[in-house]
Amino acid sequence: MRLHALEQSVAEHLETPMIVVRSDGDVETTRLNRAEHERMAEFRHQRRRRDWLLGRNALKQLLTALDRGDDTMAVTFPDRQVSLTHGGDTAFAAGTTATSFGIGIDYEPLRKVDIRIARWFLNEAETDWLNEQPKCDRITQLVRLWTIKEAAFKSYPDNAGMTLKEFSIIDAPGAVTSVVAAGYGTCIQATCQPCEAGYLSIAIFRESL
Repeated sequence: MRLHALEQSVAEHLETPMIVVRSDGDVETTRLNRAEHERMAEFRHQRRRRDWLLGRNALKQLLTALDRGDDTMAVTFPDRQVSLTHGGDTAFAAGTTATSFGIGIDYEPLRKVDIRIARWFLNEAETDWLNEQPKCDRITQLVRLWTIKEAAFKSYPDNAGMTLKEFSIIDAPGAVTSVVAAGYGTCIQATCQPCEAGYLSIAIFRESL
């Protein structure tokens, strides 16, 4: 399912043409090629198979919209044109026609989490900002910051061996923010928006910044 309103909003925020899709409700009808069937058969648990199928469904829609066919086995992440995320009982995929960019997407449903996980992915400045928020809002903000960092990480072509702490959010409360990748500088822009029962972030890596 194309999310046209979200596409327009993200495109305006990031000044980049954008396609955003969500997995269809009836994912069981997703057509898989032989290689995709074989890959799905490798997952022993039904829940894992369904999560994988949700992602394939969204990714196939996106690849078709980008005129790249629908063979999801041909995609290796990080991909400079497409990105995929799973969350709850759905999956989202985002893509851009600007092939020189790197792109990342992340979605997280709001749920109870241990606030102490912040130390694993937030730096000192981000942690200070989080601690300044009303206690009733901290879990929500924690989830939002996580999606921004995950999207930024996915958008960075050379992310192998890196951690989320190496990506610094410049404007934590902003709807649009720059993200600094350690050792590279300000090269990523991200936007985060409420979506479904959680937050969805999309990030674009621009080598020219």
